[in-house]
Amino acid sequence: MSTHAVLEWRNGLPYSPEFDDVYFSVSPEHPQHGLAETRYVFLQHNHLAERWQQLPADTASHFVIVETGFGSGLNFLAALKLWRDTAPAHAHLHFVSVEIAPFTLQDLRTAHAHFPELAEASAALCAQYHLLQPGINQLELPSFSASLTLFIGDSAHYLPQLTLKADAWFLDGFAPSKNPQMWQPYLFASMATCARTGTTFATFTSAGVVKRGLQAAGFVVQKTKGFGNKREMLCGNWPTTTAPTINPLPKVAIIGAGIAGCSTANQLASLGCEVHVFERAAQVATGASGNPRGMLYPRLNAEKPMNDQLAWRSYSYSLRHYAQLNLGDDGFQSVGLLQLGGSPREHKRVQKVAARYEQLGVDTPLLHKMTAAAASECAGVQIGHECLYFPHGAWVNPVRACQQMVKQPKIRLHLAQEVDKLSRISSGWQLFSDSSPLGTFDAVVVCNAAEAAALIPESGMWLNPVRGQMGVIAAQPAMQPLRTILCGDGYLTPAHQGTHAMGATFAPGETDTSVRAEDSEQNLHMVSTLSPQFGPVAHTAVISARASLRCGSPDYLPYVGPLLPLQDLMDSHASVNSFADLPAAQGLYVHAAHGSKGLMTAPYCAAILARRMLQDFGHTLPQLSEDTFWLGLHPQRLLFKQAGWKPLLQPFSEQEKT
Repeated sequence: MSTHAVLEWRNGLPYSPEFDDVYFSVSPEHPQHGLAETRYVFLQHNHLAERWQQLPADTASHFVIVETGFGSGLNFLAALKLWRDTAPAHAHLHFVSVEIAPFTLQDLRTAHAHFPELAEASAALCAQYHLLQPGINQLELPSFSASLTLFIGDSAHYLPQLTLKADAWFLDGFAPSKNPQMWQPYLFASMATCARTGTTFATFTSAGVVKRGLQAAGFVVQKTKGFGNKREMLCGNWPTTTAPTINPLPKVAIIGAGIAGCSTANQLASLGCEVHVFERAAQVATGASGNPRGMLYPRLNAEKPMNDQLAWRSYSYSLRHYAQLNLGDDGFQSVGLLQLGGSPREHKRVQKVAARYEQLGVDTPLLHKMTAAAASECAGVQIGHECLYFPHGAWVNPVRACQQMVKQPKIRLHLAQEVDKLSRISSGWQLFSDSSPLGTFDAVVVCNAAEAAALIPESGMWLNPVRGQMGVIAAQPAMQPLRTILCGDGYLTPAHQGTHAMGATFAPGETDTSVRAEDSEQNLHMVSTLSPQFGPVAHTAVISARASLRCGSPDYLPYVGPLLPLQDLMDSHASVNSFADLPAAQGLYVHAAHGSKGLMTAPYCAAILARRMLQDFGHTLPQLSEDTFWLGLHPQRLLFKQAGWKPLLQPFSEQEKT
């Protein structure tokens, strides 16, 4: 959904006609000229090799770099290689960059071909560099113990919103004479807001406007020899006044080992936290996350923009996330997905969604409206109605994904261990099972879906269980040509290892998980309506079936965030006018109520939750969502409404209007 950079390739180099400048310079005499300049200006003058070698070798640590102008990604690749060569194993690099017009993947690869020594770093980046959207894009590179937070849009919009603390700044982008709109006071003010003891910066330019802006913001500025033919450059630091405070990472308990719990554990462990996962069953993913295949696509809602925002962000993030888990062909396949308009209700949804995105002028490779004829050609079987096509739509084996996510040294599984009580103590939280203590933790994340209501009854969350039954049938001759996933009132996957997955029924309020013959018949009937070719399928034998409970909320958004002690405040009938008036986070969090979309939305929500949690414990890392979006998922939003705290509902109404 992003607008890509328009490049001209001159003598093999990427050139911007808009800014009348080259992204990096190389020549036959000095083929590594661009890389050498990056190393000299940004790596050397931020003293990165020395600083990274001094990071603690025995505990987890984090280092944050913020860059203006991602461009070809050359600075990022050079930093990645140096990070791997010098940083200790327990350290994590967070690289944040802003780019108004990103390269296409093909242009990125063409540019990187000039630097064969960065081939491994380039391959890791390019494997994640797709499905980019305006706003915040999170790309994980676990083989380098690094992540890239890429803001696509205007730096004047995004830099002032940063709440992180930067260790180093790469002031890149086109020169002030070529791109004056970037080198404005907002840039230097943002740097000061994100500065802490030891923050450094470096830039290729020595322009007076840059030097004066940095000094006015409070930085100590040094002018030094520039690279190559450039006479001078600038570097410097935030003046050191106090010794840096090093906060310990929290020890976290996760209750529930479904897709929400495993995703949350995975994210926290990747950030260095010690994580304990408690699951009452004998293995992970035994509830709604235990189906053999689950679908990945954004079920869009033309009338609820925030739901659509969550869908798009989760879709792009989760597709990258599952791809890098290395689940194999049995665990993850991106085969495309057609959302059909077969029933009157689904046809209306398709029409509304298509009209909304046409009106917005969205030109995206993630979504296409298709005629019945085009859809038939795409699917390989006859489709009787127009539909929406998601070229990257995929299916995932949730059990395999959950198992893979908790395979980390920092994660300890406690299976067949039910938590039935939480107790707040001075040092954190104590967990109990049948009155027996299970341990003390700095933070707890409740991820056990509908069962959360019994564990945290005062939460104010409304959790609605929804029974669903899916089934597996043998591959049928009529379905053999099917190439894509079909979704209408249910779903059908292409054949894999001789079977199709189909489902699922939808029964709100029902809690019985025994398999029902009538539900299998309902699923077969649903499949028979997906294509005129599928009529005989209605009488096919079901090889296996599985029923489970999904858990949803009234507004179809998940509950993600801290549970705050609000009762005293509500009893006092106090007027609450902002989130700052609420009690501070107490180390108790919720990640639940994803409904039928958890396979897609849980990894993204876990990623934003993990970083917000660490922020509560004094670790100001790059955040993956705006404050308004984060507050829109607050697990106690229904209590805010009940108490009449209308100003706290503003983030939700704001999202509805966007």
